[in-house]
Amino acid sequence: MLLGAALAGAAGIGFATNSTAAKVAYEGGTNPLTFLTLRSALAAILVLIIIVIVNRRSLHMPMRRRLAAFAIGGLLAVYSYGTLASIQFIPVALAILILYTFPLLTSIYTWVSGQERPTFLSVGALLVAFFGLVLALDIQGAALDLRGVGLAAMAALGLTTVIILNNRLVGDGDSQPITFHMMLSATIVFAVVIWIAGDFALPETLAGWTGFLIGPSAYAAAIVTVFIAISLAGPAPAAMSMNVEPVASLTFGFLILGQALSSLQILGAGLVIAAVVSLRLTDIRIPSAKMEKKP
Repeated sequence: MLLGAALAGAAGIGFATNSTAAKVAYEGGTNPLTFLTLRSALAAILVLIIIVIVNRRSLHMPMRRRLAAFAIGGLLAVYSYGTLASIQFIPVALAILILYTFPLLTSIYTWVSGQERPTFLSVGALLVAFFGLVLALDIQGAALDLRGVGLAAMAALGLTTVIILNNRLVGDGDSQPITFHMMLSATIVFAVVIWIAGDFALPETLAGWTGFLIGPSAYAAAIVTVFIAISLAGPAPAAMSMNVEPVASLTFGFLILGQALSSLQILGAGLVIAAVVSLRLTDIRIPSAKMEKKP
């Protein structure tokens, strides 16, 4: 359990490394589409190696599930682009913070769809997160770029949709073959868009190449680490530990990119993270309570 939680935390740091490295790569001459194509391809290859060679599992799925996985992969491409394109306009920490409102958006979906009823804690968490996001974005500041906020918000909505559809598709089955097909689909989408738009651009500096190689590698390793963490600790505890990503993004943004947030923005970020963590804790407690009530 503790090992799984630690690995999930390491995966969160890996995702934060990817975002920070992407910004370094952009400053070195590349762009989000080129970076994302390499990232998705590396992740697909690594997941393929884990499934086929290490775990000796088959990638066979019914055609309808395979097509569904490819379709979700298209949405994965959209939200991934929103995340990594937004950091061209706003600090990495703010982009990831907006992305990490997806548990709150997922809760709203369950309320609207009638799957769950809102509780005092969940509604309170939503209000606290909204207030914290207002503080973190510093909406009265002149430096706020709405393009970055819009792209990050698109990413949060896209990730929420991907999670909802992926949970339906996976059910109680194995998520690894589905993840592979999603990554493969995203890679194809990025490659086709680059080919049509002619927007392929490799880095032109040593720092750019460093970010270009480290970012996708960290992301691919984090994807595989998440699989291991979930198998050891379970989905909810693993998700809880991965909340380290916004904190790591804030730290890396300051140390590596020189993107310092104001004290008020840091307070806002803390409120959002606390709200998300409270909902994560609820997700862990509810299944436990249900198990305790079973005869």
